[in-house]
Amino acid sequence: MASVDKWNLVFAKGANYTQTITVTGVANIATATEWRVRCAFPDESAFLVATSNNGMLIAGTSSSQKILTVTAATTSGFALGNARFDFEVEFPDGTVSRYISNGLCQINPEVGV
Repeated sequence: MASVDKWNLVFAKGANYTQTITVTGVANIATATEWRVRCAFPDESAFLVATSNNGMLIAGTSSSQKILTVTAATTSGFALGNARFDFEVEFPDGTVSRYISNGLCQINPEVGV
């Protein structure tokens, strides 16, 4: 059975963010063509689409692991508040498996700003 560690995305506006993502129990995970994390506020377009193809999800220590890296320059443009995220993996046949749907995503201000 497929398994992904559950996590919440908590971005500090204007700071770098790093999160390791590991998928277990998916025999063909090494064949995945794209990993994707998409963040959005309710009823709005995504403000972040991080993928293995755009360089925001980089290789980890195995084919079942990626590291989500969001730069301070990117987080500085995020609106403050509570949003949601989906985590998906796409395979060569076009199948998309959504391992996390409507995960919690929060953008916090810098203290004193």
